[in-house]
Amino acid sequence: MNPRNTPKTLAVAGVFIAAALSVQTVFAAETTSSPVVDAAPNGFSLQFEQTISATPEQVYQALTQDIGQWWLAAHTWYGSSAQMTLAATAGGCFCEIAPDGRETEHLRVVKVEPNQLIRLSGGLGPLQGEGLSGVMDWQILSTTEQQVTFRVSYRVGGYSPNDLSAWAAPVANVLQQQMRAMQTFVEAN
Repeated sequence: MNPRNTPKTLAVAGVFIAAALSVQTVFAAETTSSPVVDAAPNGFSLQFEQTISATPEQVYQALTQDIGQWWLAAHTWYGSSAQMTLAATAGGCFCEIAPDGRETEHLRVVKVEPNQLIRLSGGLGPLQGEGLSGVMDWQILSTTEQQVTFRVSYRVGGYSPNDLSAWAAPVANVLQQQMRAMQTFVEAN
């Protein structure tokens, strides 16, 4: 049996896709254009923006220090948002660490410009087991003193026996769902 196709891996992937598709209708109504920039059998690119009523510092803090307070538990490996951390330093870990010793590095931090940019590398969620390369940017673009444009871009590619274009829309929807949760958290605090 292919280690990527174990029953547990396939079940997690199925939950990820089902959750992503369940929110697709909600985000289709909120988004004026598709976040999928391009998609092919060997990779895809996503980009979307949202306006957040907050300062760049507040958004940056939510992305780094407060990620465990808003990351949605449905999109964790171990079922608890509180176990999510992001070390905002080059080589830092966007990790999930369970009290029972299980650990997952979701992505690795490769570039930090405080209050402006966090660049992460890796395959998020089920993409991790595909052996792919990915680069995700979280950009905080200040528009006014109390409002920012927050841009997420994610480029994924590499060899996989699976058609990666099928992942583009579900991954985009999950990322939009997560960033809406972040926006709600920031604007409420």
